[in-house]
Amino acid sequence: MGTFYNNAVCDIYIGRSAGAKLIQDIRNAKKNVKIVSPYLSPSLIKELIFLHNKGIEISLITTDEIEDFYGNEKNINKLIIQEQQVDEDAKQSYDSLKNLSGILLFVMIGLAIVLIPLIFFLQQPKFGFGFIAVVLLFLIRNYIVGEIRNKKIYHYTYRQLFPFKVFVSPGQGSGSINKTFIHSKIYLIDDEIAYMGSLNFTAKGVKENYETRIRTTDPNAVHKIVEEVNRLLSDSELAERDVQYWGSQLYSEPIN
Repeated sequence: MGTFYNNAVCDIYIGRSAGAKLIQDIRNAKKNVKIVSPYLSPSLIKELIFLHNKGIEISLITTDEIEDFYGNEKNINKLIIQEQQVDEDAKQSYDSLKNLSGILLFVMIGLAIVLIPLIFFLQQPKFGFGFIAVVLLFLIRNYIVGEIRNKKIYHYTYRQLFPFKVFVSPGQGSGSINKTFIHSKIYLIDDEIAYMGSLNFTAKGVKENYETRIRTTDPNAVHKIVEEVNRLLSDSELAERDVQYWGSQLYSEPIN
């Protein structure tokens, strides 16, 4: 893993607002944007979603250190789409049980309404035995209600809004022997402009932090960078977070 290229022609920037030109180039993309950044901010995820909706092809490589995964504004939810499937046989059984539960409730109430006047107004205590039937109906209905609550009629799968990989950070308990942390910050616009440096795709990195970055349109250099990013996107041996796992962590999954 790795790429070396010598004598590239590039611009160098050091200081605050190192991402101003980068954001401008990303917003002006005509075909595609490819990003490698271990950290992301919600506002910049929105930028990628906006470009995707405009028809720009987006590819993203990040880590499970995503800034807004555990926060209140989880824009990662917009990158992972939940799709719900219905088990039709289970749904039919669920509906039948609900109907039966309603019928039993109606019968219990009706029977109680009949028995109470017979016992108290007609002074016929023997009709009190009828409440044994009410209790039995109650127990049966209570069992059915439990079956309704536990009946699983929905199953869930997840898909990505656009292609992205989330690599597992070392120390996250994945069980992987891989210790490599994807710490690179690489940005490609239309496979013609490349940025590299210390600049994360975060609000602070783009605007506030004292960062370093280079920008190059050198065709040979850009070609080498494109090859490396494409390799990470298509054929990496590093441990990844599975989209189905992440989806199940992000969304609730009611069973019925």
